[in-house]
Amino acid sequence: MQYAGGGAAALDADAAALLEEAQGDVEKARTSYVGYTLAYLQDSMPELYEALKTDPSRPDAHAALVEVTWDAIAAFLPVTHEAAPSGEAQRRLGAIARVANDGSGPPPSRFLDVGCGTGLLLPFAVASGVPAAAYRGVDLSSRMVEVARQAHGDGALAAAAFDDRSFADVLAEEVAAGAGAEGGRHDVVVFNGALQFFADPVATLQQAAGLLRRSPHSRLVVAHVSGAAFVERERQENPMTVLSTMPTLAELSAIAGPLGLQAGPVVTPSFLGTEPEKIEAALRDFYLVVLRWDGEHGGVDGAPPPEGGAAEGGEGEQEWGLWKPGQDDNANE
Repeated sequence: MQYAGGGAAALDADAAALLEEAQGDVEKARTSYVGYTLAYLQDSMPELYEALKTDPSRPDAHAALVEVTWDAIAAFLPVTHEAAPSGEAQRRLGAIARVANDGSGPPPSRFLDVGCGTGLLLPFAVASGVPAAAYRGVDLSSRMVEVARQAHGDGALAAAAFDDRSFADVLAEEVAAGAGAEGGRHDVVVFNGALQFFADPVATLQQAAGLLRRSPHSRLVVAHVSGAAFVERERQENPMTVLSTMPTLAELSAIAGPLGLQAGPVVTPSFLGTEPEKIEAALRDFYLVVLRWDGEHGGVDGAPPPEGGAAEGGEGEQEWGLWKPGQDDNANE
């Protein structure tokens, strides 16, 4: 992953002017950016602007708030972020990609990255065997999407698609395409650092499951490279934008079972541990769980990917840890 590079010289004219006005203080420049954007909304969409003040949890108001927030972050990325993720972040992104495409079946033909940001996951997904043309990243922030397109627009990754679309837009597309009770058109759906922006994780994962093909190779991946503890702090600091926290293993099982996704075992990479309390502790630092269809819905009951199925290298081992509901009644107290 590479940003435009060049620090302040790579900023667009508006961002550069705001940074100069703020005398190099990025936080002040971002605040100004948000202020100007809200002023524009007040003039062009007064009803939505009023909802931001009086009912920010309303879906369209919350979406606008998230978009404004991440647009402001994206505007100053060339002066706030390195050209590539840290070594640890790269290892974790690689692990997410290998969980999403574990090598146990054919390469995914449709890989959806919800809340893709600048497309950080794309090169790791391709390295795991996902065809670039199968990848689609969607994000509410048009600025983030533009950074992603610029960063990955050449070479082997150029066939990937990035769209400034909401998850609701994707669901509507699926309905229009005729997906129904027999499953959707996607092999993989990933929420990497995105689920916490949805007020109802249960409903969101239910909708995501509806996007998946009924296949033993389909995967619904829930991840956060900074872990559940980070999301809890984020929720405390930004409750208007961060609407939920990462589900516990028990909560995931309660969510998954009624959907026809495997509720027991919930599958986690083995480097997170095999004992429930160790897995929960590891998820606080690096959250990574995969949900798969059960046997009744086109999957394979209780079976992790075949031995050696996951790609080698990177974070931890090729094997999988299993957590079953009731395995340790005290693990989540």
